[in-house]
Amino acid sequence: MLHPDSITLALTLSGVFILCVLLFYFKHKKKPKIIQLINEANTTNSRQNMEQLREIADKLNVILTDKKMYTNPELSIHDLAAIIGTNRSYVSSSINIFYNQNFCSYINQYRLNELKETIKEENYFTQKELAVRCGFGSIDTMKRAVKQKTGLSMKDWKELLVEEKHKNDNPNFRQLRN
Repeated sequence: MLHPDSITLALTLSGVFILCVLLFYFKHKKKPKIIQLINEANTTNSRQNMEQLREIADKLNVILTDKKMYTNPELSIHDLAAIIGTNRSYVSSSINIFYNQNFCSYINQYRLNELKETIKEENYFTQKELAVRCGFGSIDTMKRAVKQKTGLSMKDWKELLVEEKHKNDNPNFRQLRN
């Protein structure tokens, strides 16, 4: 005859085994549905998030182009975020994703374009005046941005732009120069 303790032990072990099997079954049975729901929610959120970031990128372009806010050397990512009505993280993500740049590079791109146009149109400004007019915090910052973007010194780039302008203004410029 079986001892009562052996029966109790057998029932306890059987119960634990059945409980483990049931837990394993439910854990693995529900997991794919939960993962699928999470993936669907993430896809929807990602799509909405990307649309929001695209909208921010478009607003940045409009604000920077129309209002020329980049000419303010004190301009910060917080300033632009406040104007757009969002936070700095969204502005930063938008710039990173859609322009593959960080905030400083993105703003300096506008400043460099302004610098290029200013040099082509009005070649009489000093470097200090150019830096202030185009939003660079200093002459050195402007020179670094030019070197980084063009590979040329400020002086060489300026000469190239002036020559380019003369070529465009006068098709016979090369002949006159030689």
